[in-house]
Amino acid sequence: MKRTILLTCFLLALVSVKAQNDQLSNSQPEQNKTPIMGWSSWNHFWIDIDEKMIREQVDVMVRSGMKDAGYQFINIDDGYFGGRDASGRLLAHPRKFSSGMRALSDYIHSKGLKAGIYSDAGISTCASLWNADTIGNDVGLYGHDEQDLALMLKDWNYDFIKVDWCGAEKLQLDEEIRYTQLINTAKKINPYVIFNICRWQFPGKWAPVIADSWRISGDIRPTFESILNIIDLNADLWQYCSPGHFNDMDMLQVGRGMTYEEDKAHFSMWCMMNSHLLAGNDLRNMTSETVEILTNKEIIALNQDPLCYQARRLIDHGDQEVWAKPLVYTGSGEVAVALLNRSAEECEISFPLDSVSIDAAKRYTYRNLWNKKNYPVETASALSFKVPAHGVIVLKIQGSSIPFNVFQKALKDSKE
Repeated sequence: MKRTILLTCFLLALVSVKAQNDQLSNSQPEQNKTPIMGWSSWNHFWIDIDEKMIREQVDVMVRSGMKDAGYQFINIDDGYFGGRDASGRLLAHPRKFSSGMRALSDYIHSKGLKAGIYSDAGISTCASLWNADTIGNDVGLYGHDEQDLALMLKDWNYDFIKVDWCGAEKLQLDEEIRYTQLINTAKKINPYVIFNICRWQFPGKWAPVIADSWRISGDIRPTFESILNIIDLNADLWQYCSPGHFNDMDMLQVGRGMTYEEDKAHFSMWCMMNSHLLAGNDLRNMTSETVEILTNKEIIALNQDPLCYQARRLIDHGDQEVWAKPLVYTGSGEVAVALLNRSAEECEISFPLDSVSIDAAKRYTYRNLWNKKNYPVETASALSFKVPAHGVIVLKIQGSSIPFNVFQKALKDSKE
């Protein structure tokens, strides 16, 4: 009888523990293992932001189909600050954000989205130094780490934080030490927060160990030259990309003045290279072409592939390049290929199948992810396409992988 009672108590305890664990897992958000997707205020609005405009961006993200395509984050960048009170507590701008930052994150969350916020590792933010945002003076994290991060990530309930370096650069702080302090503090307050280092260059090998993402370039501009420059800066950083840790190529410029082909090339390469997909345009004034690009689910799927293998430049003929990445796993025989034409003239770009680790003799199929065209079974050893000026063609190839292929070899070499 005594043994039966003990066994019953033991089983009840197990059930109780399982129930507690289930409740805990249901209450905690899932950690992002693929690049985040969303929208950020900085590119288009700079510091000219307010809660009404932010709410309107939220509403458009939902009704435009962007949310259905995977966009989740609404990130409020520099310009929301209102100084500090007598106790040093951070304030939101009393006029532009009169309802408060918690009310705004609540609204974002009510739409099934996530909220992002901004700060600086030093005393002053970039806008207070460079954009005459005088009310933003003395609002950086320096001297207020725990106080500000608890306010932003707990009281205000934001899910993402971008931490800039303007004020910290002015103080001549050590990057690794300062960002390590901030990340440790932020993760202690909210283990699930996504922390972005905004240092305007690859910070160093220490960053991928502790951060969720890190900027690898200066601020992006809405020109094709800027796009190409950032692609080149990220080309050799592929080995630092892994699930949950990404080279951030900055916010998207789709819909901000480049041509249709340039926008497609820009978006394709950000997806191929596993950058965050943060729209930087005014969502309220999008053309149908902009919506088409931003919501191409087959291109987005390359960015969100769970392998998170950053595309590599495998063929370089100057202005004509072939980029590729394996999908699912490195030997799956499923490969995404981007043919990038950097020149101002239409050009033909060719590549042998073995250069992207496909065994052509074993037959393969492929699909053009922009014109949505499937091609029949092939055994040709090479493929060739006419690529528009400043344009791209993106293919998804399915076949048999070459043993110890170029992707696997590169991973092995990078670890040696």
